[in-house]
Amino acid sequence: MSDSDILKIETAGKVRLLTLNRPDRRNALSRDLSQALRRAIIAADTDNDVSVVAITGAGSAFCAGADLKDARATDESTGAYRGPLHEPERSLFEVMIDSRKPLIALVNGPSLAGGCELALACDLRVAADTAFFGVPEAKRGMGAHFASVVLPTMVPPAIAMEWLYTGRRIDLEEAVRWGLVNRVAPLADLMRVGMDLANEIAANAPLSLQRLKLTFRKSHGLPLHAGLRLDAGPDVYASEDRKEGARAFLEKRAPVWQGR
Repeated sequence: MSDSDILKIETAGKVRLLTLNRPDRRNALSRDLSQALRRAIIAADTDNDVSVVAITGAGSAFCAGADLKDARATDESTGAYRGPLHEPERSLFEVMIDSRKPLIALVNGPSLAGGCELALACDLRVAADTAFFGVPEAKRGMGAHFASVVLPTMVPPAIAMEWLYTGRRIDLEEAVRWGLVNRVAPLADLMRVGMDLANEIAANAPLSLQRLKLTFRKSHGLPLHAGLRLDAGPDVYASEDRKEGARAFLEKRAPVWQGR
């Protein structure tokens, strides 16, 4: 099975849209799909014509998490299922965190376990009114390694730990209340609302977007003064785009970004 069978890749303007395409398995993350996503995100990260990456799911679910059938087959064939710290390559979520381009999850339905972590690895989340979240790994004997690290930095730690400890369903209203979701739209309007946000972001200077993301990702958790002295990402202050931004503002026109 090729990457194109399980992951649809489209480009609209400066936005690269990745659609998980295993609706019969509720877009569960098989090894092949995880690998395809890694490759697609790295490709978008090095494509100067792409400013923003959006991720959604085909069918009624965003992503149901790791493909347990795939995991069982691995157990039966090798006798060992390796956790994320014992794989020979970076996890999908690390690739997403390390990417320079803003990532937006367009959550079209249930986002559970590794699927919830997929949404957490994005910078922003736009959810359909049919969506809900959950990190039920404690109910499955798994570890929720990524969520255990990042979720307490995104919502109050006690709330995050309740979600992780209980593994219960997190309804959309609760996710919105604690700031996990940026925008909510009726399912029929999700792609329009999500792509409108993606395009609003993509209209800005690409080097600025990259620096904003990398500065946040690399400074988060550092002491204040260490974060302020961190020089992450491209030097936008010495860029042609900085000069163009000032000219466009003074001339009352839309800027023409060069990405340099």
